[in-house]
Amino acid sequence: MKKFLVALMMSAIILTSSIALAAYEENIEEDADLTTIKTVAIAMPNFYRIDEKEPTLEEFTKSIYAVGRDTSAHDIISYEEIAGNIRRDTGVDIYSLDAVEAEKIFNMNIAKYADTYMIATVANNSGKPWLFFYVYNAADSKLLYTYSIQSNSIGKNSKDYNKAAESFYRQFDETSSKNLAKEDRKNMEAKREAKAQKRKIKKMTYKTGHSKADLVKKK
Repeated sequence: MKKFLVALMMSAIILTSSIALAAYEENIEEDADLTTIKTVAIAMPNFYRIDEKEPTLEEFTKSIYAVGRDTSAHDIISYEEIAGNIRRDTGVDIYSLDAVEAEKIFNMNIAKYADTYMIATVANNSGKPWLFFYVYNAADSKLLYTYSIQSNSIGKNSKDYNKAAESFYRQFDETSSKNLAKEDRKNMEAKREAKAQKRKIKKMTYKTGHSKADLVKKK
């Protein structure tokens, strides 16, 4: 029988990603040890574009990777990189396969490249989309962790889907670090802060002609 840790917030929640009035649910599977996870690979999402404002499947896959790369304290590996590794090591191009066969080959090989993999699922056939993020053990494809979110401020567009992904990565980091030793928690937080600082620098626009790195050094 599965034992769940559930956090369900139905009232106004102000998250760092600026998602308000959000309902989220977090499930941790019985005996799942999230503290040992170092790497999370992006698997092909379950997403079908039904609105012209929504990203394509390829755009969505790349964007949830980019959000994790810039936000999470874990090492996030893109689907593109995993596909390249599989092609290099097996000669099989999963981009050329149908969805079922590509998933099969991905699951057979993913443990060589990551501890876990994440499948994002978007339920977008109603007014407000509901996003689910499932984290699986790469060694045996057993579900470890689920995060789902729906919000009045999340629409069917790339920007809002990225906000939801950022919320997932931050919560996953927080949950997976709860049982870490004090020093390991500090290291994880430092890594997350370093990524946040790097992202902040990328967003800044300089008109001085100096490189961003030089400006940072002078502060």
